[in-house]
Amino acid sequence: MKKLIAGIALVAGILLSSVVAQARVPDGWPFVEFNDGVEISKREGRPMFVYFGFATCPYCVYLNENTFTSEALRKRYTANYVLAYFDIRGNPGDAITLPGGGQLTRAEAIKHLRGSPVPAWMFVSPEGKTLLMSRGSRTRPDVFMTYDLYVGGGVYKRMTFEEFLTTRGLSIN
Repeated sequence: MKKLIAGIALVAGILLSSVVAQARVPDGWPFVEFNDGVEISKREGRPMFVYFGFATCPYCVYLNENTFTSEALRKRYTANYVLAYFDIRGNPGDAITLPGGGQLTRAEAIKHLRGSPVPAWMFVSPEGKTLLMSRGSRTRPDVFMTYDLYVGGGVYKRMTFEEFLTTRGLSIN
């Protein structure tokens, strides 16, 4: 009987931990599915912030729990961008609409957009131009604020991100 109870407790613990460790979109962030984000970005003329991840990604969980819990960051990104989530573990044959036009399968789009390894993110203009791309689970909220100064402030139209950092005396390391 003790072995049965221990076995049930083990299974319950495993199931509970897998539910708790789900890394989809960060809590409180109004992310939409990638294809919907492309459509909304074009319609509203706003840049898109794309978050690449998958449900059981431990690095995405870390990013969600340690960076995307920033209320100031959530407010700024919600105001300035169409927030789109790209599940890299979704059906590889799904049709994905590219920001610049055209369609690829999910598997092809991941390669084309360089969405793996995760977590990764990119900023895309409404016309489909990649403005900035990066990745890393330990990226701090202040670094995401710096990304916003560059993209949201339109600085990308005048200089590269590296030039922007240099002129501001900034480092994202």
